[in-house]
Amino acid sequence: MSNGGEEPFFDIENRCSACDARSMNTNDFLRAQRGQATKRQRWQAGAILEIPVAENCWAYGQLGEEYVVAVFEGMFSERPAIEDLIHLPILFKSFVYRDVVSKGFWLKVGRVEPRSDVMNEDYRFKQDKISGALSLYHSDFAEQGWERPALLSECLELECVAVWEASHVEDRIIAARNGQECKWVSSLAIDVPRVPAHQNDIH
Repeated sequence: MSNGGEEPFFDIENRCSACDARSMNTNDFLRAQRGQATKRQRWQAGAILEIPVAENCWAYGQLGEEYVVAVFEGMFSERPAIEDLIHLPILFKSFVYRDVVSKGFWLKVGRVEPRSDVMNEDYRFKQDKISGALSLYHSDFAEQGWERPALLSECLELECVAVWEASHVEDRIIAARNGQECKWVSSLAIDVPRVPAHQNDIH
């Protein structure tokens, strides 16, 4: 992770040592701060969230439209300045359950006007559980139930339509930090052999 060296908290020395410890041994890593509701909060676009990924180790994200969270790159042992956080690249964006925010599993630590890439609505894919058929999901297709049939090539680089639990997002952040594949992402991947022939334009 780098932004050209301008932000000191990107330096390897400022990554939390707990995060590095988890890279070495995931099973031994403490998770005492995860999965604890703390206080009631309301959803507010632009709010900055502190996401606990381990003991004394946090990632950060920003709320977009309900119920989308843009998770920023990086893990930290101390809270960076808000004005620094808002310039971080986006690691991924996910729909999350309302109570992730409303019950304070992730605390709001500030608010700034959200960037366009936080607010932009991303195209996502769906795969029918029975037929294996693919579709794109976006408000562009609101008159069609928010979906339209799609080719495999249109879906390969997209996120699956899914609502994530807090702990699964946290696991994904840790997997990305460790350069590993996240099991939750893998579970949502396109099952290519089940894609109907008329939609499989990649052979």
